[in-house]
Amino acid sequence: MSVRRLLLAPITFAAVLLAGCATPPAPDPTAEAPYCHKTNKGRVIACTKAPAPSLNADAEAKRFSADPGALTVYVVRRNWSDGRNFVKVQVDDGPAVETLPDTMIRAKLKPGPHTIAFDFEGQRKTTSVEGKAGEVRFVRIDGVVWAWKSSFEWAADPEPAIRERALKARLVADLVAR
Repeated sequence: MSVRRLLLAPITFAAVLLAGCATPPAPDPTAEAPYCHKTNKGRVIACTKAPAPSLNADAEAKRFSADPGALTVYVVRRNWSDGRNFVKVQVDDGPAVETLPDTMIRAKLKPGPHTIAFDFEGQRKTTSVEGKAGEVRFVRIDGVVWAWKSSFEWAADPEPAIRERALKARLVADLVAR
């Protein structure tokens, strides 16, 4: 029995070492790469074409700090029934940004009124946001995707609830329009 234990110890040690080598390295927190939405089993189902801001930028955005020279608006897309559909979001007449489930956009804008729109299956939905420099606003896209129908609307949630959802979303665009 002791010989068996003596043989088992080096084999176990070697297996632990090899398992450490097989573990993928942690992602570079400064790298900008496309964001890929995965199933709860880790299978990639869709990726953005444009690179998303780095993990460091994502962490900084989730502090939700106000910019004293701009109105900061977060557009959050996080809902349990959202699918893998791409939804393009546009702030005023700026470039359209692709979003996936569990993502968000941060836009630093001139103080005043702004129009935020998204397009899905040929339909355009808009909402208005207004604020002063140094203020932070939140809006949310509510996506419901079933096998027979998909729909997206602007949610009427209070801003603190949207902020909570934003903490679990991934920043996919950081827009500055001043």
